[in-house]
Amino acid sequence: MSYRGTVKGNTIEMDEPLPFPQGSRVEVALRPAPRVRRGSPRAVLGLAGTLSHDEAELIRKGAAEIRRVDAGLWREHGQ
Repeated sequence: MSYRGTVKGNTIEMDEPLPFPQGSRVEVALRPAPRVRRGSPRAVLGLAGTLSHDEAELIRKGAAEIRRVDAGLWREHGQ
């Protein structure tokens, strides 16, 4: 089971409620969350559920444009 939160002094503020009753003893292992490069696929996936339909469509079209192969480049290089 894994949960995310933010360190604030000597406490950790959780991003979502925990499924344990108040007063439960727990074991906690800490490691820093990985840094996500702005614009990376992981960063874009992190936006899932927060984008409007139009925003998601713009990202989809941009990704399709980047992946499009320009056949002229192949001809220029003798392929």
